[in-house]
Order: sequence, then C-alpha cells, then structure tokens
Amino acid sequence: MSNEAANGEPAADASDRGTDATGVPGVRGRLADTLAGDEVSAVFVASTVALAAVIVGVAVRILANLPFDPVVVAPAVRTATAAAALLSVTAALAAVAVTIPSARVRVGLLFAAVFGCLGVVAPVVTLPAVVAVTAGGGVALAGAAGTATSWSSHVVSQRLVAAGVALAVAVSLSSATGVVDGSLRSAGELLAVASVAAVGARSAGDAVAVGAGLAAVVAFVVASIASPFVVGSALLVGFAITGVPHVLVAVAGGGGVAAAVAGLRRGEWRLAVGAGLLLFAGAPVTLPGAMALLLGAALVLLAGTGKGTDGTERTVVP
Repeated sequence: MSNEAANGEPAADASDRGTDATGVPGVRGRLADTLAGDEVSAVFVASTVALAAVIVGVAVRILANLPFDPVVVAPAVRTATAAAALLSVTAALAAVAVTIPSARVRVGLLFAAVFGCLGVVAPVVTLPAVVAVTAGGGVALAGAAGTATSWSSHVVSQRLVAAGVALAVAVSLSSATGVVDGSLRSAGELLAVASVAAVGARSAGDAVAVGAGLAAVVAFVVASIASPFVVGSALLVGFAITGVPHVLVAVAGGGGVAAAVAGLRRGEWRLAVGAGLLLFAGAPVTLPGAMALLLGAALVLLAGTGKGTDGTERTVVP
C-alpha cells in the first residue's frame, strides 16, 4: 500500500506522530511531552539547572577534601558553587510552586523557598526559617502525595517518600540547630537514606532500570570494601552522612539510580530529575540541603502527571 494519504501528501509514519508501531509514545513523543507548554518548560529548565548546581557543589566539596592529594579549590569558587546551588534550588522550588494547581503544594513550597533562602542570607532568622522549611515542606509533600484510594506498591512508595523526607528534614534541621538533642542527627540521616531507597519502587517493571540500580549497589559496596576511608570521607564532606551503615547507603544509591533511569526511559523528567536531586542532596542538616531534598521529593511525587501524546492521562497522584 502506498505511504501517501488520499490527498496525495505523504502519510505521517509512527515516528512522526511521536509513537512507535504499537502506539506507545516514542522518544520524540516523550520529548514533546516534556517540552510542551511554557510552564512545564520553565520548571524543567529550573529543576535541571538546580540538579546540575547541586552535583557541582557536591563534587567541589569532595575534591577539596580528598584524604589523599586534595584538589586546591579557591574559597571564591566554593562560595560561588554554594550560592549557585542555593539560588537555583530556590528558583526551582518557586517555579514548581507557581505552576502547580494544588494550593497546599504551592504554599508549602513557597514557604520552603523563601524562608530557606532568607535563613541562609540572614542567620539571625535561622530558627524561624527552620520552622518554615519544615512545616512548609511537610505540607507540600503531603499535598503532592495525594489522598490514598488504594494501597498498591506505588501508593506505599509515595507515602514512604513523603513521610520519610518530611521527618528527615524536621529531625535533621532540629538537631543541627540545637532545637533537639544533637544525637538525633543519625536518625535524620537514616530517614533521608531510607526515603531515597523507597524511590526505587518507581522502577518496578523496568528491567533495565532495576539492573542499573543493582549495578550501582554492587559498585558502591565494592568501593566501600576497597577504600572504606575514602568512601566514608566522601559521604561526610559531600553528603553530610556519618551515622548510616555503608550497606544502607548502597541500597539507597541503587534505588535512586533505578528511579532516575526509569524516569529517563519513560520520558518522566520529574522522576528522573527528582531522583537525581534525592541522590545528591544528602542529609538535610543545612537549609540548602533540606531545600534540595524537598525539591527532589516533590518532583518525584508529582512525576507522571498530565497527558501523553497518545491522549491518555498519566496521573500518579491519587
């Protein structure tokens, strides 16, 4: 049969329509979904820039504090990377907030963005900022997780991520600022690590993503066995993690990697970027770290909303 339509024009093939032969959105279709609409594009760009800034910040801290032959990093560079991470995460939180229809998510994220940034710039308001970031983040994540109508593995994962990150921020910031006993810092770290591990459930059904996660676990375990001091040092200076066994960190890393790969393969950029932020945010013992963790969790919880090129509604928030 001719590949021309009745009017004589060449008929669009599956790839032109953004779908594969089975009607499932292909790479071009998923890209179109990602970049459709100015609001989505703004949030995508802001969130991606925030992820890049956070990764650069982690890399600079680790390289400057290597146990052997540390890289000489000028103080101005450290200050610039820290400022870039703070400002980009603040901008991304605000971008997500103003483009989301849920009032709870919008108000909560704006509180976290504004007061979190203010608490860093003006240390005199650190305690009010901690309260605002903790409360705002909790309200936002509760709204992003939605109302449970069933108890599938996906719903359970949503609840664990939302509750785990909210509690991790509350415990970690409270212990770091002296509101509660400093010995609770390890509990906050454990909650943060467990939350990242729970995100791995979003890779269910994707063998490639699961395989990538398992490879990350094995790589981390091997590195920990070969150079435990180096790995421990990197976790301390790069991620503010000190009281969590390396095997649990490995599981969390594998879960985050699996979720990120699954998001990339499905064209769910919120899941991919959000999982990346959860991986690199570390323990939320500082306001910038807590803001990055909240941004990552919010993106993961909101991942999959909207319509695809095939017209089907892809909603993961109940």
